[in-house]
Amino acid sequence: MKITFRILAASLLLSLLIASCAPAAQPAPTEEPSAPEATQPPEEPAAAEPVKLTVWWWGEQEAPGAQKWMDETIAKYQADHPNVEIEAVLQGTDTLIPAFKSAAAAKEGPDIQYFWGGVWTLEDAWAGSIIPLDDLIPEEEWSHYINNFERTWDGKRWGVPWYLSGNPMVFNPDLFTQAGLDPQNPPKTWDELKDACTKLNAIGVVPISGGLKDGWFGGWLFSILARQPHDSEKAFMDASVGTAKFTDPEFVEWWSRLNELKEAGCWNEDINSLNYQDGQDLFVQGKAAMIFGNDTFLKGWADTIGWDKMDAMLVPKYASGGLADDYIVTAQGWGITSWSEHPQEAADFLKFMHTQERLNAFYQDTGVFPADNRLDTSLISQPLLQKIFEWDSSIAGPNLENFIPSMLDAQSNFAGTQLLFTGDNTPDELAQMAEDVITKWREQNPEQLKNFESWAK
Repeated sequence: MKITFRILAASLLLSLLIASCAPAAQPAPTEEPSAPEATQPPEEPAAAEPVKLTVWWWGEQEAPGAQKWMDETIAKYQADHPNVEIEAVLQGTDTLIPAFKSAAAAKEGPDIQYFWGGVWTLEDAWAGSIIPLDDLIPEEEWSHYINNFERTWDGKRWGVPWYLSGNPMVFNPDLFTQAGLDPQNPPKTWDELKDACTKLNAIGVVPISGGLKDGWFGGWLFSILARQPHDSEKAFMDASVGTAKFTDPEFVEWWSRLNELKEAGCWNEDINSLNYQDGQDLFVQGKAAMIFGNDTFLKGWADTIGWDKMDAMLVPKYASGGLADDYIVTAQGWGITSWSEHPQEAADFLKFMHTQERLNAFYQDTGVFPADNRLDTSLISQPLLQKIFEWDSSIAGPNLENFIPSMLDAQSNFAGTQLLFTGDNTPDELAQMAEDVITKWREQNPEQLKNFESWAK
């Protein structure tokens, strides 16, 4: 009996298990099944906000070919960033600074502004017209930029460098040979330079050409000549803030040495009647044998007269300070304005200028070295440019105009060199004029003085 019951119970349990595993019965459909819903296409990503950047720049005047490069750079960047429109406005030499001062007063104008280095950038930082760029550009990118110390103040970087600009003394080898000078052994001392002037005058050639009418060349002469008794640009910063005087003997000497060149007949007689560019042109025209030049002009000059018609030497020495043996180099560059509505986009465009393809293209278009160590140096095949690059890389020194107040440059160096060549003032009187100007600057600009003092430390 027990066995029979167990068999029945097991059969019942097995039936229940089979029933539970069987698929459930489907009810008969009462209507046609509905069609599946159509799949919606994914939403298009929102279009990037339109961005308009305005660039005020200068540089075609100094680096011929820069206009072509700028146009191509903007076109390439806009192709990669179709929401960005960039308008570049080339400024004149005489309007570059006053136009930006007016824009800054109105808080409108460019997003990106071209600046010379040092004080020519930092005076606008002190005025609140440009912003620091440290947070807009990665640190790794900064590591590639050359000579940007001129744009650093208060622990921040107030600009980005663009290209290098140096000051060799350029000479015409053929004219040297005609005058009995050895172009393979150009003058190295001040006395040798004056002797060369005598020999060149004897064959009816202007020894050194220049133009002071518009003032700019006076600033060059200051930077090129005043440096030699000194070891650092700090000496000129100290005199600017009043811890030294521009009437101290080491600051007077450059006026005396410039006067020696004048008395030795080294200059074109119409130096005060010619603008800066006119004085440069005398050399290109073969009417002058030497010029205190700018290496950014070399390729443009070669296109006109040929590379064989020029070579370069370091400025002959009259003193033995640390700066007497160096090669003057500055980096021209960019800043971003404090009123720009698109500072990050502006910084991104500046970074794009420093991509290697754009760096190499800049050198190829202009013959000028970009201020970035990613340039493919194998492109530098011309011997004179190889010499300049070697100087840039090994004996670079500061441009002194970048380390004094711009008021001192304009009212002392620009004006003073003109007065020296008219014979109206002695070197001592011109040094006193410099001291009077800087005293006035300190009195009239207490906030700038405070910032300059912190920069000079």
